[in-house]
Amino acid sequence: MLAHLMSCPSEEATGFGPIFEEEPLDTVYAEDSPENKISMNCRARANPPPDVHFSLVGGNLVITNPDKGKHAGKYVCVAKNVYGTVISKEATVKFGYLNQFPTDEREPVHVKEGQGAVLLCSPPSRYPSEVLFRWIYNDFPNFIIPDQRRFVSQTTGNMYIAKVEASDVGNYSCFVSSPTIGKSVFSMPIPLIPQIEKEVKRYPADIRVKFPKTYALVHQNITLECFALGNPLPHIRWRKLDADLPPNYEVSMNGALLHLINVQYEDEGSYECETLNVKGMDWYRQWLYVEGAPEWAEHINDTEKDVGSELTLRCVAVGKPLPWIRWLKDGYSYGKGELKFSSLTFEDSGMYQCIAENEWGTIYASAELRVVSCAPTFIYNPVKKVLLGAENGRVVIECKPRAAPKPKFIWKRGSELLTNSSRMLIWDDGSLEILNLSKSDEGSYTCYAENDRGKSNSTGTLTITEATKITVAPSDTGAVVGDTTILQCSASFDPSLDITFIWTVDSYVIHFYTDFEHYELLMNSGDLLIKNIQVRHAGRYSCTAQTIVDNATAEADVSVKEALVWWLPVYQAPPNWVDGYQVSPKWNSRE
Repeated sequence: MLAHLMSCPSEEATGFGPIFEEEPLDTVYAEDSPENKISMNCRARANPPPDVHFSLVGGNLVITNPDKGKHAGKYVCVAKNVYGTVISKEATVKFGYLNQFPTDEREPVHVKEGQGAVLLCSPPSRYPSEVLFRWIYNDFPNFIIPDQRRFVSQTTGNMYIAKVEASDVGNYSCFVSSPTIGKSVFSMPIPLIPQIEKEVKRYPADIRVKFPKTYALVHQNITLECFALGNPLPHIRWRKLDADLPPNYEVSMNGALLHLINVQYEDEGSYECETLNVKGMDWYRQWLYVEGAPEWAEHINDTEKDVGSELTLRCVAVGKPLPWIRWLKDGYSYGKGELKFSSLTFEDSGMYQCIAENEWGTIYASAELRVVSCAPTFIYNPVKKVLLGAENGRVVIECKPRAAPKPKFIWKRGSELLTNSSRMLIWDDGSLEILNLSKSDEGSYTCYAENDRGKSNSTGTLTITEATKITVAPSDTGAVVGDTTILQCSASFDPSLDITFIWTVDSYVIHFYTDFEHYELLMNSGDLLIKNIQVRHAGRYSCTAQTIVDNATAEADVSVKEALVWWLPVYQAPPNWVDGYQVSPKWNSRE
């Protein structure tokens, strides 16, 4: 395995440790199933391809002719190759069953007309416990349809009749179905014998179906049951004591069922069921706790580190109760909490898994750690052969060889050894920064990298170009809505380079191809034409002349005013005035 870890992987390296694409799921096998096998799927990818096999915790996996005594238990899928080993989440194999009801006759139930009645199901032992309860009336398949008067609890299986009527006389059988194993059984019939009363009495509400203290998982759907006997038929109401009912709730079965959809942590609290009729009321309250299975807030990822370096592997999970973290390395237990390495060795390489678990579930995260060591090489990332910098500007020449452990760096210009100064700085990652560039800085620059595995170097040639300068800057401009205006922008630049003009308004880049109705970059210049200007076009405009080496920027403010409209009063001359002269009428008298 170490042969794969001693040297730095190449750019074309494609080897990697196992990654699960499909993990086994919990399985319930019906004890009386005609199918004599258990199928559990597991699939992983890796390069080279992994060896994948199952392991029964404490035994061997046999999937033919399943036997409860031999094959029930927890299984994991193991995938491994030269880079390490990972283990899937645990999957349980359990044997499902639903026993028959006893064949003993059931005692008849005698009840006065108008009174309530409870028919006990007393379901047989089973696995899993989740089953569907229904009741048969007289003959199969005549199932009772629950209504405001009759209710079948999916918790106990009992049937409750709020008030018995004469027509209820008959035989009732509890019918139990297990969807998981596809089996159903039913009880011996229970005779219900109503006693006819001359005058049917009234009885106050009496809650007989009470939801227990309940734990729900966040995002789960949960149903609470409540049903009362009484005559007249009681009315059922629900409420949450400390707040309104959650927004995603539904009530069904005439109020007997409260469904909470997509439960959230804030839905936790005390819930109350109130039943009432004209004879009286009854109420019951119990607590709903909302908890959560683990979810990752932070988990590990594949990591490549130099030999001798430090590393902390951390996984953070949320859930209620708060999950605890444990670790596996290549399938074996490897501690709890955080994993800290002060000086990595090759033996630390492998497949790591952090596991977060609480009483509601378990989640896995896997990652590969490679501890590498190699002499510096510039094959995959050499110093740029052609380097450009602008006069009076700055340039950063990167030096990033592949090397482990981290190498020491030396720079030379020609044969001159370079050291840190007010104009030159060798960064910690090996890059060389030069400030206040001038023509005298032109030449070949070589980065030398060396560690305990070897050394290497790479050279690039720096050319200094003429600095880009704004020669005609835009001026502050005022405009009226609807006007057209031009903001000028020209620049001088190195003739060996191409230049591009970028305009922004209030730091937002103007896209001429989407806002061509108002903005246009004039041909063969950097001038900005603003057409049919609107108030929204006011702002701080910036012109940037940019080459691949440097850029220069100038700014100007544009203000926009609404067009003024003058409203002139209509002048009406007095009746004796014409064209500004007073007219005196002259009357001719007849003699």
